[in-house]
Amino acid sequence: MPPHRVVLTRTSIVAIGATFLLMGLVVSAYGPLLEPLTRRFGVSLPVAGATISVHFAGSLPGVLIAMRSFEMLSARLNVMIATAIVSTGLVVIAIAFVGPLFLAGVLVVGFGFGVLVLGLNQLVAYSESPRRTALLNALNGCYSAGAVAGPILVATFAREHFSALYLVGALVWLALIPAAAGIAGRLPVAAELPRRPGFLVGIFIVAFVLYVGVENGAGGWMTSHLNSLGLSYRDAATITSGFWLALVTGRLLITLAPPAVPEPAIVLAGSAVAVVALLLASIQGIAPVAYIVCGLAIAPIFPTGIVWLAKRRPGDSRATSWLFPAAAIGGTAGPGLIGLVIAGFGVSWAPVVLAAVALSMLSAFALANRLR
Repeated sequence: MPPHRVVLTRTSIVAIGATFLLMGLVVSAYGPLLEPLTRRFGVSLPVAGATISVHFAGSLPGVLIAMRSFEMLSARLNVMIATAIVSTGLVVIAIAFVGPLFLAGVLVVGFGFGVLVLGLNQLVAYSESPRRTALLNALNGCYSAGAVAGPILVATFAREHFSALYLVGALVWLALIPAAAGIAGRLPVAAELPRRPGFLVGIFIVAFVLYVGVENGAGGWMTSHLNSLGLSYRDAATITSGFWLALVTGRLLITLAPPAVPEPAIVLAGSAVAVVALLLASIQGIAPVAYIVCGLAIAPIFPTGIVWLAKRRPGDSRATSWLFPAAAIGGTAGPGLIGLVIAGFGVSWAPVVLAAVALSMLSAFALANRLR
């Protein structure tokens, strides 16, 4: 088999889905974990909120390294090593007795996630499947399905069984390592094209930075925002699970869309609805519903945007590789920016800031659609 031809067996696709599910579970747990962390380590809520940014700060070097390692090494080996790194980081989190050690574990987990997010999405986007958009949405739907369980697990077990929760997670990640054996080949690279992203890819990079800021900013801060509106901590965490469930539902529903529906139409429509929903989330009576609608709207943007650019730049995985550093930057800057606003003006401003970011995302995708 040619080395730059990507082949995924059914077993490997199932394993990729399980990996996405576990990644969603870990990331979505950070939001509801903020309140327990303030008591566990004696820090303020904005300081605890830095956990989300630390995770994505760790993922950025992971993504940058993966951009080269997936060209040089087999995809199978990359995925196995990254999975082992995540398991190690979860062990560090479980045994952490001070805040800096906990953040070090989060940083390690983020590094492994950076490699896996780039690699697994790229492998599917450049695989030989005729319905790559549907498959990638379904697999990212697994990420969102895991994110549904994350807030519930934290709300139920984190206060009394924090270490046990993360140690069990580390063992599950270790069990996934052998499943990567069904991944064959390497990502395609057009050697004659420059490594630097062009203008079109640059616009996509900006749009993806903003998208990840919206998704993780909403998932990370909506528990605290809803709690400030009068909902109990458990109810707010449950609605946060509903936000991630909406992401699952939206990504699964988009698999039913006919192949004739163009990727730009899906991305632009979802972005526009998200702007309106986040503005409505600042209104007390409808905030829970508005967050759920936002989750449904943004659900297909990330996986569909990857396939959109892959079709614009076929046979060159370097183009879409640049989207994953963008995702790491968005996950680092988005929640961090909202944390600064919260520190200065209060948590009630979170949905307004998110709406402004979503509007900027819509503008970037609209510009990309106009470029020929």
